[in-house]
Amino acid sequence: MKRKREDAAAAADGEIPAAAARMASSSSSSSSSSWGAICDDVVRNIFARLPARDAVASMALSRHHRRLIASPEFARLHCRHGALLPRPHIAYVATAVVATHRDMFGRVKSLEQWAEQRAKHGFGTGAFACQSSYDDPEQDRSWTYHGFHVAGDGRRRGTDPMRVLARQKRNDQNYVGTCNGVVLLAGKGEAEDDDPSIGLLLNPAVAGDEMKVSLDCSSPDKRTNYHISGLGYGPRTRTYKLLARKHEFVLNLKVYPNGRKTRGRVSGQPLYIDRADELVVYSLGTAAEQQPRTVLAGLDNDKIPGRSLYMDGAVYLLNADKGTVLAFDVDDEAITPIDLPGERVVVEGGGEARSHAKSDLMEMSGRVCVATADGGDETRYAIWLLMGDRRWERRCAFRNDYLSSAAKVAGVWDCSSGLLILLQSGDEISIVIHDDVTQEVSHLDAPPNASPEEESDYRICWGYKPTLVSPASIIGDGELSQHEQQRRDLAAYVLAALKPAKELDRRMGQHAALRTVCFMEFLVRIMQKLPSLLHHGITDLDRFY
Repeated sequence: MKRKREDAAAAADGEIPAAAARMASSSSSSSSSSWGAICDDVVRNIFARLPARDAVASMALSRHHRRLIASPEFARLHCRHGALLPRPHIAYVATAVVATHRDMFGRVKSLEQWAEQRAKHGFGTGAFACQSSYDDPEQDRSWTYHGFHVAGDGRRRGTDPMRVLARQKRNDQNYVGTCNGVVLLAGKGEAEDDDPSIGLLLNPAVAGDEMKVSLDCSSPDKRTNYHISGLGYGPRTRTYKLLARKHEFVLNLKVYPNGRKTRGRVSGQPLYIDRADELVVYSLGTAAEQQPRTVLAGLDNDKIPGRSLYMDGAVYLLNADKGTVLAFDVDDEAITPIDLPGERVVVEGGGEARSHAKSDLMEMSGRVCVATADGGDETRYAIWLLMGDRRWERRCAFRNDYLSSAAKVAGVWDCSSGLLILLQSGDEISIVIHDDVTQEVSHLDAPPNASPEEESDYRICWGYKPTLVSPASIIGDGELSQHEQQRRDLAAYVLAALKPAKELDRRMGQHAALRTVCFMEFLVRIMQKLPSLLHHGITDLDRFY
């Protein structure tokens, strides 16, 4: 403004012609406008390199910043350039079953039946000789808590989660995978109201906006259903896609040694079985009107788990029955089978060889990682990395002298010149530390008062990266109509009265999952001291428990 006033005064004094003054004013105005555009570009590129939570917090600076950061263009830019999580870290979903009603009468009935069995064998029945009048006890009522955490993310939030699902619809769903910062949960298919073809998308770094996705393409006779198994993004087509297993209810035919099948019911087994037949893909967003397309036929009821790993435009699934990893290219919708490294486990007595996979698919150093039995020996474990040319590279091998041979590798993390490996078998946990320099293996017991009680108490989100991608942008929902916005505003106003009850559920869930959360923080602190203090106190920690 000062420069404009000086130019105008100079023109009035005859120092420069009036036309020149108008030109200067016009030039100054256009330059100011272009400078504003440049500033937006600069701000956008600076904010795109911030951690997701910091970028979200920056929306409070002004309405202009909010519009800029909330735009889909900024979300795509942040997805490419956003700050990575510090290493080491563990992104995981902690789950816990919170009981709200215990069926005490049912427990008494169970004890009475136990006492009756003892009496038949001549033992005393004690206080349980009488019969209860409650012949139809109620079932326990409970709900499942989901807390999304990142241990070692550098934020001092203590044991508080980034995101919580507590006592909500579809809260019994399992973790399936993560893609571009969005987490996918899906039904397990174990109950009538637990539909495996219905999933839930949420971004832990962005508040609100959980979105339901479904593959409602079942046959009229209800003999076909879908089990959601993965979420991926095609960078070339800019399309998000769901990968699912197509299941058919088929007759459980009896097979004779000569290969002949009959329609006779197999003794002690159901007449129909749920059989996995195909892998299908389903596009989200603007292409969602398309039907699921088959990308792999002839699964032959292979047990493919409902968890997957997304990396660099591909979704990876483990087919342990066939001893392969299925790499699904999201853009091309093509599947490439990759043989697992090593040899299958030979069964004594000449039976069929068993799968030698010792883990689900994991991620380490930006690559797909898996553990197998080394050389067909179930007591020796090998850790493998999938290289860029689809070859496997063995990272380390060690003998499992700590848990049973059925133990699985629940996690593995690169700590510079060493690996931290988490073994789990049921409620038993063992921590193995491999020194890459000396090839020595150290063992550390898990803290008895702060460890997950079951393998299902947590799911590690391999490949998670915080972004600003919203589930609504994946589904393709546009701007809300005025009527829909009014309905949501009304619901928010009325449901605000339930906030104290929701906070109570949140605290109950956090309390139930506290041991798992403390254990993950414990692992990160060990990794932070490796490898420098490997032989100077780390391996002796368990004597201080």
